[in-house]
Amino acid sequence: MKIVDGRKVIWETDNFTVVVPHRPFISREEGGHIIIMGKGDKYRYDSRIDLTPSEILEVQRLCQMICCAYKSAMKEHGIDIIRLNFFEAGNWAFKPGSSERKAYYHEHILGRTIDAKKQVFPEAPYLPSRDTGFYDDFKQITDDDIELIIEKMEKLELEEKYNIDKWTIKWGNRNGKSIICNRKSYEIQKIFKRVIGERNRSYIIKGY
Repeated sequence: MKIVDGRKVIWETDNFTVVVPHRPFISREEGGHIIIMGKGDKYRYDSRIDLTPSEILEVQRLCQMICCAYKSAMKEHGIDIIRLNFFEAGNWAFKPGSSERKAYYHEHILGRTIDAKKQVFPEAPYLPSRDTGFYDDFKQITDDDIELIIEKMEKLELEEKYNIDKWTIKWGNRNGKSIICNRKSYEIQKIFKRVIGERNRSYIIKGY
């Protein structure tokens, strides 16, 4: 199993990776916790606002797929996730003595179960500082969970909903001209800057 930054990797795309956190905010039996973060140099994205249009589509597609696979896999393993919560923060990088040199983009995906005792649903997740000891007995998802999530991701890749050609950006203007680029386009940033720089243009993001 691949390890990145000391974390087990569940899935990767061109620019993003899904990992298992060292110390989860929600224990496995109460829904568990996974993270989406930038691939390679994690510090290259400070937050979501640094992503290009093509990267936004890439991470959204990944998020939808991993959430579907995660809920399905955990249910098969006896954990019925009723809701997924999403949380992008990076606040703890600003704490004195933090091990991180600066904040970086990462999105927490938190499973919620109806019968949770510590992270009680439907209340918002309780996220105190790690030094409180609140998370000390929380369990990570298992290797068996990860293997099943991967199996389900491989099947989702074949579904029409996640066909990469559907995840495109259509650029149009008042003259009826349009340009369509998928997330692989190396020119998309140039197009985006040109389009938003002209007041008579607009853009539509197409995807499911």
